[in-house]
Amino acid sequence: MATMKHKIFCIREFSKSESATAVQCAFRRKFNIQPPMRKSIYRWNKEFDETGSLCKGKSPGPSCVSEENVERIRGSFERSPMKSTPSASRELGLSQTTVWHVLRHRLVYTPYHLQLVQALRANDKVKRVEFCDLNRHNVRIWGLQNPRVTFEHVRDSPKVNVFCAILLAKVYGPFFFDENTVTGVMYLRMLQNWLVPQMNRFLNESLPQQWIGRMGNEDLTL
Repeated sequence: MATMKHKIFCIREFSKSESATAVQCAFRRKFNIQPPMRKSIYRWNKEFDETGSLCKGKSPGPSCVSEENVERIRGSFERSPMKSTPSASRELGLSQTTVWHVLRHRLVYTPYHLQLVQALRANDKVKRVEFCDLNRHNVRIWGLQNPRVTFEHVRDSPKVNVFCAILLAKVYGPFFFDENTVTGVMYLRMLQNWLVPQMNRFLNESLPQQWIGRMGNEDLTL
């Protein structure tokens, strides 16, 4: 494997002769070992011409972003400050890295994070207030100043939980749960006490002594 010293020698020799074969001959005389392949010499020379370095992954730095694209990014986030950089990248046809770099370094915008706080009321003293189900880690509001925006979320709003099973020839339901929140235990109890007996009755009437899952006198649907 070629070392950095070997690569530098090849680049210098190639600049003199512009011949990979001549570089190989000089390399063999200098180090008395097998020289690099011709394609490696050409690749190192091309890499050095393009980046000015032979270090792997080294680049000359970020490309210059035009003022037109800077203004496009500014306008996009002025219209929608909560837009994500991936969304802006797709909308503007620019890389996400370019969008982020312009926001942070050219426009000096700051991504303000959403913070969840509890609104305590008189009837909340005896119970803990649960935070709403919101992934705040992926929420940003871009701007020059903190907008101090407040979003209110109402807990325990009126709702109804309904179950319905639709088959090809029959509909089971609707079944209305009395509870506001349906747990696994409640769901299993509904299946055992309400749905399974109806399915057994339907199968016994449609396919007496024939349907799969029947075990003797006990009706067990699969």
